[in-house]
Amino acid sequence: MVKYTKAFKIQVAERYLTGRDGYQGVAKEFGIARQLIRDWSRLYESWGETIFDPSYTTHSPTFKLEVLNDMATNGLSRIEAAIKYRISSPGMISNWRSTYEREGVEGLVARPKRRAPMARRKKNPEEMTKVEKLKERIEYLEMENAALKKLRALVQEENARRTGSRRK
Repeated sequence: MVKYTKAFKIQVAERYLTGRDGYQGVAKEFGIARQLIRDWSRLYESWGETIFDPSYTTHSPTFKLEVLNDMATNGLSRIEAAIKYRISSPGMISNWRSTYEREGVEGLVARPKRRAPMARRKKNPEEMTKVEKLKERIEYLEMENAALKKLRALVQEENARRTGSRRK
């Protein structure tokens, strides 16, 4: 989901680029951070309105690594790299950098979005070891115990409500 629309970004960038107000004035007027105004106005100035068009492209790990290497060797800021490589969101470059620092090149590979994994499946009782069977039994008894405690609390609450007394 996009937080700011294309029209809003263009309006903010044009408002700043008219030169009447600085970053601070435009930020107050629109209620957004100065950094966003800086980024949007520089991108708009370099690439025009099309930079704010939604792009559904996924960048290859090679491209991401090229951008990060260029930033490191030439001392580019994230906004300068975004302008040079026509990336609409400088924040995306920050995400790439932190992922690269944390996970290396493997982290730059796009992972497919998928559903959350389902709860683990129980093994066939014949395949389970004695320890696994005991752990499963303990889990079951703990759930049963928690359910009984909850039931007891609800019964006590109902009785207290009927008699008008309060629980101490």
